[in-house]
Amino acid sequence: MAISKKLETIYHNGQPDGIRSIRRRLSTMTTYVIPRPLLSEAKNISGIHRPGIYYLIHENDTNKIAQLYIGQTRNGIARLDDHNRSKDFWNKAIMFLAESKTFTLDMISGLEKFAIIKAQESKRYKVENTVIPKYEIDEYDFAAVEEIYDEIQFIMATQGYKLDDAKAALSEAEILHTTRNGIAAFGVYDGEKFEVLEGSQIHMEKPARLPRYNRQREDLLSKQSIVESEGRYILKITLEFNTPSGASDFVLGGSTNGWTEWKNKDGKTLDELYRK
Repeated sequence: MAISKKLETIYHNGQPDGIRSIRRRLSTMTTYVIPRPLLSEAKNISGIHRPGIYYLIHENDTNKIAQLYIGQTRNGIARLDDHNRSKDFWNKAIMFLAESKTFTLDMISGLEKFAIIKAQESKRYKVENTVIPKYEIDEYDFAAVEEIYDEIQFIMATQGYKLDDAKAALSEAEILHTTRNGIAAFGVYDGEKFEVLEGSQIHMEKPARLPRYNRQREDLLSKQSIVESEGRYILKITLEFNTPSGASDFVLGGSTNGWTEWKNKDGKTLDELYRK
């Protein structure tokens, strides 16, 4: 039986997309969601100068993570001043801060390394960290690092950001595919969102019906999240779409019906699996 979880959220400037602090009951860690334009305002919040780790996020037009950077801080939000001057890509920071007694410096270093590795393994977005810290996580601290990261992953998911590896928990029966026009692409549908999986081919020669998908293709190509290999264009990250048709439009170009384009290993369409 799943365990219920309760989160308390404070909207500091009264706006749903403004500065937020989030805390789970009995947890000693507080999450702060800070839009970049409100960085100076957030410095007045009590407790925001504590140590922890943070994610710098660039959201795309559909409010999904396109790029991120992970770092550690010993003085909370003050660390973001450096990034405000030196890094242009991000438009939001999410900080996970705790009291010093909970996050020792060794724990922070271990958690930073663990979070970077997990972000790179997920292949959901471009990770701006080019080097994984050399810090060795003590075996006695590792269980605590995993536990804290699980809470971070849960809270990030409540904000609409997935950190897990999209392929890790999938069985062959769950993976859908399309092979029209010689394009081999793969995805998964959870009843609400459709994810096109890393390794899928993209029909770049055929424009999509909606201009935003063509812009997204070109943006991913420039960032090497789509790469050309032997005349084919390969997706190097996992992408999330609001509809199956949006996913197939992006992959195949033109205007498509994702409910009939995506099929499972037995040849059943998404329409047959979910609607009939």
